[in-house]
Amino acid sequence: MSDDSDQNPSSGQQNAENPEQPKKNEGAESANHTNPEEEFIKNFVGKDTARNINEFLQWQGAANVFIDARSGGAYFANQVDITGDVVGGNQTKSTKRSYVKEIAGLVLTTDIEKVRSVYIETTRYQQAKSILKKKRVLLLWGDSKIGKQTTAIHLLLHSQNQEIFEIDPAVEDLSSFQCEAKQVYVIDTLATDSAGKLNSYLLKGLNQKLSQQDSYLVITVDSRVRLSPEALQEYILHWSELPTSEELLEKHLAWYLKDQAMLDVGHSLIHSDSVRQLLKNNVLPGDVDRLAELLAKVVRKELELEEALAGFSVRVREQVESWFEKEENQHLSKYVFMITLAVLSGSSYQAVLDASKRLQFLSKSPSAQKEVTDAEPLFNRRRSQWLKEVCAHSSEGYENTEFGRSPVELIELDNPKFQPAILHYVWKEYDHLREPLLLWLYELGSDPSFEVRIRAAAAVGELSKYAFGFVLQKVLRPWANSDDRRLQRLAAQALSIPVFESDLAPQVMGLLHHWSTVNNPNLRWTATATYGGYVGLRFPDIALRDLLAIAKSGDRQLFSVLAESVVILFKAGEFLPGQYFTVLNTLQIWTQQPQTNMVNHLSLAIFLLLMGQTKVSADSNNSHLPILLSLLLEEDQLVKENLKTERTYEKIITGLLRNAFNLKLTRKLVLDELHNWLKLADFDHRLLPILWRIIYLLVDLGTQREKDRILKYLQRWADVEQPNAASKILSKIQKYFNI
Repeated sequence: MSDDSDQNPSSGQQNAENPEQPKKNEGAESANHTNPEEEFIKNFVGKDTARNINEFLQWQGAANVFIDARSGGAYFANQVDITGDVVGGNQTKSTKRSYVKEIAGLVLTTDIEKVRSVYIETTRYQQAKSILKKKRVLLLWGDSKIGKQTTAIHLLLHSQNQEIFEIDPAVEDLSSFQCEAKQVYVIDTLATDSAGKLNSYLLKGLNQKLSQQDSYLVITVDSRVRLSPEALQEYILHWSELPTSEELLEKHLAWYLKDQAMLDVGHSLIHSDSVRQLLKNNVLPGDVDRLAELLAKVVRKELELEEALAGFSVRVREQVESWFEKEENQHLSKYVFMITLAVLSGSSYQAVLDASKRLQFLSKSPSAQKEVTDAEPLFNRRRSQWLKEVCAHSSEGYENTEFGRSPVELIELDNPKFQPAILHYVWKEYDHLREPLLLWLYELGSDPSFEVRIRAAAAVGELSKYAFGFVLQKVLRPWANSDDRRLQRLAAQALSIPVFESDLAPQVMGLLHHWSTVNNPNLRWTATATYGGYVGLRFPDIALRDLLAIAKSGDRQLFSVLAESVVILFKAGEFLPGQYFTVLNTLQIWTQQPQTNMVNHLSLAIFLLLMGQTKVSADSNNSHLPILLSLLLEEDQLVKENLKTERTYEKIITGLLRNAFNLKLTRKLVLDELHNWLKLADFDHRLLPILWRIIYLLVDLGTQREKDRILKYLQRWADVEQPNAASKILSKIQKYFNI
């Protein structure tokens, strides 16, 4: 143990959801169970929870091709609740929180920096700036995806405030909005009903509140919402201008290529004929951002130019349209197979073949369905040629079966970007196919193959972007209200896709909030599961707030799925800085409930599971460690580099450990996990000073009974095989406390 570890660790630290009715859930916990808390803990730490979390992570891979939530940057632009500045690695943390109930999250720090770097002011920008400065509240009214949100963020940067709070777009009553001092807020695409209530009286009231607090608010509103520019003229600006695509591309390319030599190469690509031809289309800012990212990969020799451009949305849409218009492709069987691939690309060839036959049957008129569905000669079509014609290829892979992973032949589109493009084209051009398509997808939700089910859910989510109410009626609500947990999870997964559309996010969040409170256990279960997906990453504060309300309801049937949702949100910290802190800080707050309260028990059960969670990727020296220990190691290194750094994670984790030890339900299992941590320290000696600090604080801060308990277990673990980490720490504890 190093000299640093010998220091005193405590120094410096002290039902109206008609027509559906709730259905009986076959897996529901018996109300007459004699010890529901112990049963919950036992089930929660079992294999089912781990499997459910792992399946969600697998679903993300199927869904990502349909999500590109870039209004101005990173994949999860503006979706993550970050409190404070990034101080290194995943160490983003701050104890400062906003107490405004309408808060949905904080704009990501890196996203703010990107907007600062790539934004280009247009002629009306100064007018917008003037209105905001004078009135403190500004309405940006315009078409979707033309940079209103990016403009709002850039305008708010003039306040010199490092944090921009995002308000729930489904907020119903802005007149009751209470801002905090010297804060800036943005509402991206205010819900239609709420936007319709905007008037000069309401905005004047907001102006007074914001002025008193020296704060600012920018609200973006879709142009399809009917507003009166005359009545709102002091606060509203119609936003329609865009910089040229060439200017935007240069700015975005400079963001992706910091090296000047590489940037020079990138500029030459911008002026190439193929790129200039693409820019002649009416490309939106998000498209330009994507193009810049692709060109940067070309400069870094990660892609060839043609390969990169093949992944560009404008080129993909042109290729898909061209494919459907070719005369040699205009056969029902080929159309159907292509549509099936748009949904099931990456699945087994047999699954795609079977599904395409079913879709072809559903696509025919009732009279045609009675005919022989496959009159084609047996040897009329070679598969290799067929795959070439539908722009696909086969590969060797594995599929999950009842008895493990089995080798299987997979089939996937040559260009993954074809998936959303095909679905968009078919939905737009062949409206007679909409109902058969949704019926087919609904049926796929009950397919025996997990791979088929999750891809069907992703496709349903994509189609909901085109007609949310229709898809909700035909697929999403029936799935959500089913008594089959698998179908409920599919509904939860599908809803994670439209939430990234600014004009749909208010509808999705309003629907989930309603489901979470309605007197229908199936819909409440589905809402709880949904908050643990991308919805919870897009609006973390809303998700955690509603999850707490669900926990307080005392419905034990929801506790397991609620706990899984929180764990999934925690694991997102691997790629979203600050998410680890957000969840741990939330659990700390939840434990402040009385010890007899089930919310307290639930939060400690969740912490128990977090103690054993490791990172999915293995690209760091700490990938073999539980995430909590990795965070403590990173924090310890930061403290060594800057002694003024607070040990925030240490404080939270120690507090949660202490509470878990004091709860009989979790005590034994948490002690087992702590023992596992000590065993890791026998092989990874970096952990010894970290665990020494934690255990010292547990003894130092604990009551006599708590101290005796810790010492008893340390002695038991130390006696197994000496010397070990437990014996070393016990010896030091006895030294410090003169035991």
